[in-house]
Amino acid sequence: MKSPKLFLAGMYLHLALSVAVPAVVLFAGEWAALGEGLFVFYLVFIGLLQIIGWGTVAMAARAAGKGETGRLMKAWALLKLGSIPFFVLNFLYSAVVWFLIVAASRGIFLILLPIPIAITCFLILETGCVGCFAIKVLRRQPPPVPGKLHYLLQLLPVADVISTLVLLAKEKKRQTE
Repeated sequence: MKSPKLFLAGMYLHLALSVAVPAVVLFAGEWAALGEGLFVFYLVFIGLLQIIGWGTVAMAARAAGKGETGRLMKAWALLKLGSIPFFVLNFLYSAVVWFLIVAASRGIFLILLPIPIAITCFLILETGCVGCFAIKVLRRQPPPVPGKLHYLLQLLPVADVISTLVLLAKEKKRQTE
């Protein structure tokens, strides 16, 4: 499946753009055509990234329906493990930048804070849905069957990575036996 790779690459490009857009605006000195064009591209890209993300979820659902365990496991591992640096960097960058923006505006821009949080939550939800479809396929396999709690864990930050590592290790062990 190419969509998980595209989605993961899009997540990192989103992070790069979230750094580049404010930098261009700050260092351009004024709202120049470059800053405006980059900002518009960034907004369009956020929408495109969401479409790619939900497309990845749809492809995972189709793979789960067809019982394509190998492809789904690879996509799941790539998304969950490949996105760890993205979410760590995104959190650190967002915490610093939004603290500075809100502090500099004396709290006025606090009203905008839910926007990047919502975008990140959607990315977590999309990667979590891929994980849920992978768990659905794993539950059809011979024992040991993962518990239903893993569905919930796939939707929670940090817990999703731990759940993924545990289930991938169990699946690898099961295949070698």
